Amino acid sequence: MATVVEHRETKQKLLETALDLIWENNYDCVGIVQICTQSGVTKGAFYHYFKSKSDLAAAGLEARWLNVRNSFDRVFSPQNTSLERVDYYCDLIISMQAEKHAQTGRVLGCPFISTGQSTSEDKIKSISVEITERMTKYFTSLVVDAQREGIVDKDLDAADIARYMYVFVQGVLTIGRVKNDLEFIKTDLKPGLLKILGVSE
Repeated sequence: MATVVEHRETKQKLLETALDLIWENNYDCVGIVQICTQSGVTKGAFYHYFKSKSDLAAAGLEARWLNVRNSFDRVFSPQNTSLERVDYYCDLIISMQAEKHAQTGRVLGCPFISTGQSTSEDKIKSISVEITERMTKYFTSLVVDAQREGIVDKDLDAADIARYMYVFVQGVLTIGRVKNDLEFIKTDLKPGLLKILGVSE
């Protein structure tokens, strides 16, 4: 009989493999058999943990979010100035993209947005939107502190600026994926975010 640790490891393999395959390709073209084969898990084991591919993908998105949230917490810590947060965030995003590029030879963009836009499944789209909203809150805290620091006009709506910043990030990552161009992300990400804040490099 499988131990608790073995159950946990099997489930984790399914989560990681599924989201990696979906991120590298798209949700609709990745099948359960492919996920099981790639993760070394039987189809029976798959259905022991998940009722459907959409349940697995939804859980995978949440697991990926939990995995990166600690990094975002460090980057957006109040102990860092607003501009330090921009620096650290850009470094983090570029390093994550560079790591996947080294593994796959491709720029993959954001796993949450890429997954959400590659399917008509409402459950997946809903989680992608929810994670987008969580991420935007980090930017809102950055803008509020930038206003307190005198970098951004206090009369401007911090939530609006934060939303523009996050939309810009997703635009850069999406174009970087389409062009398969890591240098595009490295060149455009930080200057664009600073311009939205009204700061010159």
